[in-house]
Amino acid sequence: MSVHNWIWEDGANLPPEDSKVTAVHACLTHLGQVLFFHCRSYPFWTRIYDPNSNTVFADNYVVPKWPVFYEAGESTPAYPIQASKIFCSGHCFLPDGRLLVAGGELNNPYPDAYEPIAPDRGLRYSFIFDPVPMVVQGPPNPAKDYWKVTGDPETPFIMKEGRWYPTLTLLNNGTVLCMAGLTDSVVPNPYDPGYYTVLHNRTPEVYVSFGANQGWFPNNATDAKLPVDIFYSYPDAYVIPVGDLAGKVFYASTQLIPDSSEPTGYTYGYSQIFDPFATSAPFWEAISNRRTTPSEGSSGVLLPIRIGSSEKARVIITGGKWENFLDRVDLINLDPQTGSPLWNSNAVTMGAAKGDHNAVLLPDRTLLIIGGVDSAGPVLTSELLDTDTLEWIDPEVHVIPEMPVPRRYHSTAILLPDARILLGGGRVENGGDVENDTERRLSILKPAYLSDGDQPVITDFPEEITYEESLNITVDGSYALDSIALMKPGAVTHGSNMDQRYVELSFEQVIGPGPETEYNVTAPDNSFIAPPGYYMLFVLKDKSESISGESKIPSNAKFIKLNLQP
Repeated sequence: MSVHNWIWEDGANLPPEDSKVTAVHACLTHLGQVLFFHCRSYPFWTRIYDPNSNTVFADNYVVPKWPVFYEAGESTPAYPIQASKIFCSGHCFLPDGRLLVAGGELNNPYPDAYEPIAPDRGLRYSFIFDPVPMVVQGPPNPAKDYWKVTGDPETPFIMKEGRWYPTLTLLNNGTVLCMAGLTDSVVPNPYDPGYYTVLHNRTPEVYVSFGANQGWFPNNATDAKLPVDIFYSYPDAYVIPVGDLAGKVFYASTQLIPDSSEPTGYTYGYSQIFDPFATSAPFWEAISNRRTTPSEGSSGVLLPIRIGSSEKARVIITGGKWENFLDRVDLINLDPQTGSPLWNSNAVTMGAAKGDHNAVLLPDRTLLIIGGVDSAGPVLTSELLDTDTLEWIDPEVHVIPEMPVPRRYHSTAILLPDARILLGGGRVENGGDVENDTERRLSILKPAYLSDGDQPVITDFPEEITYEESLNITVDGSYALDSIALMKPGAVTHGSNMDQRYVELSFEQVIGPGPETEYNVTAPDNSFIAPPGYYMLFVLKDKSESISGESKIPSNAKFIKLNLQP
């Protein structure tokens, strides 16, 4: 086998004044730009990175303040400060390409009421970032044209309870399911008299961004609370694409659950199937088998879906930590022949134990595990998994040099339209104060497939499609194709990137070969397989077309919008 060398490239730096803008949150818009935000101290600046020019936009994009919010019938404001700290919030893309950001960190609003300790808690507010300025002519007003609050306190645009570290998942009908996080309510801590603890949010909520009734609503007007008081932080949540459970949501917590029946006082791990469209109980279905240890700081991914194949939809959860860092990899089959999803712990193991890393799906159907830390400090080596075979690719064959910049907690990694990977953020090695302890340097990793021959070029494609539609795609030249795929642009924080979704499409050649070759492609059958919204369209050359004969070379992606049927 040939040796395939990966290359590190220097990315732009976030400006020095951007101590408040770290890569805690990174989202790829359908314009091909990356939005970074942190927003921990006012003014809440955000930044946009352009990978084509390797520059950070000079304009300041300001997250607006919410007005003071009063609970119904109360004279004392629930939020007496204008807080909109979207730090450790949840986010996902809406079907129209805008980004919904929900929750964040609420500092103690009652310094005199809760002493001696009043912990921070979750925000009820939400915001929308529009990558397309609403003012077409003239210089845009960033505070007006990019960030918007989602409503006002008199409308259902405020969540029922606060959420800090929530998970947002786009459902097949275009609404957004929000789960978990810390609330904005505190109660006396039964174990530490005089101290207070924050309640966990057990109630799912739905955000509707279209139609006559927009805003936050209880899930189907029901009280579908999670059956247990689960710990709060970024659970894995994926719309199941195929099988008897299609359309339901796979839910897996990586943290502990209080359980008085256990000697330790906790249950390790928790997984459920949630039906977001149920109008009566049961809303939740327990999975009989699950992980036996928590893995906080793990990173999960819905593996590629191959339409028309016999392969099942699968989720993989890598690494994490509890007492010690883990090399475990959990594989969950979401469409077993019988019964609930099958959880296979330690299906494979990583070469190194780690947590707080990122897992990035690549166009050639490999999964890159990158960054993070172990008990000795930052992990600088990366690992590459073949998702077709679930085998690790030999690091002496695919040589990925050590990371030039350590990527610890609060780092991000995201696939770019040109098939490279952008990395940013992370706590600096020696710590520092709250505002300035984060890494400002960006790094770009160029996979070996981009140095193994010319990339195919998509010369014609439809910008919008619907489900089951037959569409034509034209590429330059005459060569064999391995695959044509749709990949959802990523929205990542804390190693969680629920927006990642890879759908391989069926196709046949209809014109060519010649100077240009045209293919007839079939869109996904339904919105369970691919929820509506923008996707990156990749065309991949067959291995035989690469110099080594071993690389599936991807094109630069074209953004294509998948619409719900009217």
